[in-house]
Amino acid sequence: MQGLQGFDPSQREWIQAWLSRLNAECQLLNFFEPSGVNEFWRLLTSLSVEDPERFRQFSRELLPKFLGALFDAETDDSAWVRLFDEVNSVLPEIGGYDKSQVLWLIRQVQANSELFEKSRKIFESGEINLEQGLENWRQDILAGSMLPDTIRPDAFSLGQNLATTPGDVVFENQLFQLIQYRSSTERVHENPVLLIPAFVNRFYILDLSDEYSMVRWLVDQGHTVFLISWVNPTELLAPYEMTHYVLDGGLSALDQIECILPRVRIQVMGYCAGGVIAAILVAWLTARGEDRIASLSLLTTLLDYCEPGPLGHFVSEDSIESIRKPLMDMGYLPAELMLRTFASLRPHDLLFDRVLNCYVLGQRGKPFSLLHWLGDGTRTPASLILWILEELYLKNTLVEKPLIELGGQPIDIASVACPVFLFGAEGDDISPWQSVMKAAKYFVNVPTCVLGEGGHNAGVISPPARNRHNHYILNPKNQFSKQTAEKQEGSWWISWNEFLLSQAGDAVSPPGPGGGLRRVIEEAPGRYVKQP
Repeated sequence: MQGLQGFDPSQREWIQAWLSRLNAECQLLNFFEPSGVNEFWRLLTSLSVEDPERFRQFSRELLPKFLGALFDAETDDSAWVRLFDEVNSVLPEIGGYDKSQVLWLIRQVQANSELFEKSRKIFESGEINLEQGLENWRQDILAGSMLPDTIRPDAFSLGQNLATTPGDVVFENQLFQLIQYRSSTERVHENPVLLIPAFVNRFYILDLSDEYSMVRWLVDQGHTVFLISWVNPTELLAPYEMTHYVLDGGLSALDQIECILPRVRIQVMGYCAGGVIAAILVAWLTARGEDRIASLSLLTTLLDYCEPGPLGHFVSEDSIESIRKPLMDMGYLPAELMLRTFASLRPHDLLFDRVLNCYVLGQRGKPFSLLHWLGDGTRTPASLILWILEELYLKNTLVEKPLIELGGQPIDIASVACPVFLFGAEGDDISPWQSVMKAAKYFVNVPTCVLGEGGHNAGVISPPARNRHNHYILNPKNQFSKQTAEKQEGSWWISWNEFLLSQAGDAVSPPGPGGGLRRVIEEAPGRYVKQP
């Protein structure tokens, strides 16, 4: 085991970065009000003082059952429900806790039994290298990495080997920059593609290094590609909610594209939360009688929140109220909290194992552009987060009656009549693919439904050249069954491009940057994606 003799924390840049991170971490504490799990233990502790006899009964009869079930990975949800019922019968006064939160926490503990065993072996072997581990930690702090061993400035740099597809920023407002990518083919398809990424991350997941770039691949297939690069919000955008992101964001981008390329119909793609914006935008235009959209592609996007997956365990009326004040006081949801919430869905891979390897053993993982992007989070306006939690997770207002309105127009997904492409990823922890496919029944025409291998991010970024994942064309009569699907070898990008080509229009000459009508503000990737 190596000591700390080589670790020098006196460097000024390190101290400043560490103090900045410490301040950010302290701000996060404002968001941790009592949860269902905390409330359960608070009530149980209170009972041990006020009614020790019944507490002893709990300890003798129920606690051993709980511990036995906890260390038995075969214990299913129904068995846990029965145990919860036993607790409620003995201790009815603590029955108000959120059982789903407790069960979720139990599953996280059970999933990390492998980690406990690995930790024990490491400490027994003496392979710890805290000197290098602390140096790795220092480097992560300086890089602003919000997850262990993700951001690697020694290996990746925006504009150098990330987000390098040639393009130009041709419009910007307070919310986004619009990037137009330069054509790489002699002729291009008439109808351009607009990419709307999620606003909770930076856009360059769609333009990663080398062959991992979806943007570069689309350009090479002859598409004229536009992309929204969202601003990293500060407290100044605290009042911004979905109305602003749809109208000042998506609609404004469409208007600018139509100025550059008059009389075209646009193929819109939305990724994850960007797909919510895309779907609402198309429904909004439909309500106004505007036929401007050639197709709509939604990647790992939930429209029906009836079964939202693991993230739904965090959302309740009480949990929303507990974060409302700190959200409005700060003006945004900190990037650290958002990223760690996502990481908690895969805590072994993204948190615990990486901490153990990087900071205890002192071992860096191989640099990977997708992980670099994952650690590079952004803030989200307070009003937008509250809108998502209340309107989508609690009320499910995109598919339930009464219809919501946005900018004076009713939003009815069922009115969308353009061709629709739905993509779900088999290993997605954030947007379970079965829940993604629930949206299929709400559209006028039967969508093209595709299931890809991989997870929420790696399943989407599946370039044909890598040939890592296959995909499945789901049966429109049974889009929830992989068994009845048609298996396709290789990347789902191939099937998606066939869908885009069916709505692409004629072959035309490539447009110049801004179409000669909009000045070039700067070269891609632009300033917004680099904002701290």
